[in-house]
Amino acid sequence: MALDVAVVVIAYNEERCIGQCLDALLSQSTSIVYEVIVVDDGSKDDTAEIVEQRQVHHPRLRLLSHATNRGRGAARITGQDASDSPWIAFVDADIVVPHNWLQRCMEELSTASGVSGIAQPDGDCAVIWRLSQATLRERPGSVEITGNNLLLSREVLNQVPFSPTARLGEDFRLAKLMKKNGVELRTIRDLKVEHRESKTYWQGISWMWKSGVDATSLLFEFRAVRLPDIAWATWLVGLGAVVVSASLGALDVGRAIALAVALTLIVDGSFIFSRFEPRPHPMRFLGALALSPPLMLAYLGGRSVGLAIVPFRLRKPI
Repeated sequence: MALDVAVVVIAYNEERCIGQCLDALLSQSTSIVYEVIVVDDGSKDDTAEIVEQRQVHHPRLRLLSHATNRGRGAARITGQDASDSPWIAFVDADIVVPHNWLQRCMEELSTASGVSGIAQPDGDCAVIWRLSQATLRERPGSVEITGNNLLLSREVLNQVPFSPTARLGEDFRLAKLMKKNGVELRTIRDLKVEHRESKTYWQGISWMWKSGVDATSLLFEFRAVRLPDIAWATWLVGLGAVVVSASLGALDVGRAIALAVALTLIVDGSFIFSRFEPRPHPMRFLGALALSPPLMLAYLGGRSVGLAIVPFRLRKPI
């Protein structure tokens, strides 16, 4: 039977989440003929074994494996190239979609060439939410579509492909390049998916650092200024002013440190307030506030270091 859609699930060390992801995808309420292709991107845990266990009962589930970790962009390309379906979906291994996700996405493609639902919580606050259980605000993402749950036509994907070398931010790059090429993209505001990220707190700090470095790279690549760029720039300028004032003797060391900490907490508090509601669980909101500063500092530090890491010759629009 000819397939309408290939759903590509990219996974790297996702043994704690991928089972729930696949169960949701393999039980979609739809008449659409589809398959699910898992690309195990060099996992060192039991990700592949969990997929193989489900293959026994689901013939439309396939497993492809990279011998080594090649990154998110390469994994997506491996998955899409393994099928000739006219429509390609991408769902991250830590995403659990509702039973009508595929049907809704296909229906919405009548007005766009690429659509995605809204993941809750956002990736940048998923660890904080899991540990605090603070009440999430309902908010769309900062780009036209998100790569953690996405459906595109193959024709458009062939025209503007994922970057095979991108290890982070590949969905942001894809969205911006597609918009530049006139591709109509849309987020389905009332289609929510669950983001069940399993990073530890320390892994979250490391990820925020890398995400910060990549965010600075994206700013130079696309010249697209977002709210996180403004917040970081404000923090960096403020921190620079504090350092200069202290070096000139206008501030003593104690006050300089206090101002730097206060500036960081203001940026961090604004971020938490944009992601979580103080009510009806104020103590959980306070827990989120307490957990966030090291993660935010890692992000801001990564962004600042990115100024030196991103070569000047590459700082031009794509």
